[in-house]
Amino acid sequence: MITKKFDLKPFYVILIGLLIIALIHIASNTAGIVINTTSSMPDIFYRIGDGKGSPISFCSPVPHKSVIYGACPDGSMPLVKRKVGVAGDVVYVTDDGVSVNGMHLPNSRPLDLDSKGKDLPHLRGEFTLQNGEVWTAGEHPQSFDSRYFGPVRISKN
Repeated sequence: MITKKFDLKPFYVILIGLLIIALIHIASNTAGIVINTTSSMPDIFYRIGDGKGSPISFCSPVPHKSVIYGACPDGSMPLVKRKVGVAGDVVYVTDDGVSVNGMHLPNSRPLDLDSKGKDLPHLRGEFTLQNGEVWTAGEHPQSFDSRYFGPVRISKN
């Protein structure tokens, strides 16, 4: 009987690679670092902060499709956006764009269609943010952000 030996080196390389990815994921979550996989924010890595203007990672309050499967209830990846409004701020959304406390946000004019030609929700009006709510904005004009789904509930802001 001839026995065949298997080369286990490729298996070990894959195993070590998966272990490294898992350790990076655990370390980044512990340090409050998230990975952005879209063009709505210019960088890939963000450190989550508490103040206005800092990045936030959250699951979209309305279902959306992301490039790869994620941990959100709808199977999408968490969104990474900036907090541009916090409790007490007044946000106006019009056909011309978004303003927070009277300051117009650049690249905030709501679009009718996404990059794939699908209808986007239409949200217009005045919103006074309550405790536990933030208004989010991406830095790209086609970002899927609060101008389409409104304030985001978070545990602290």
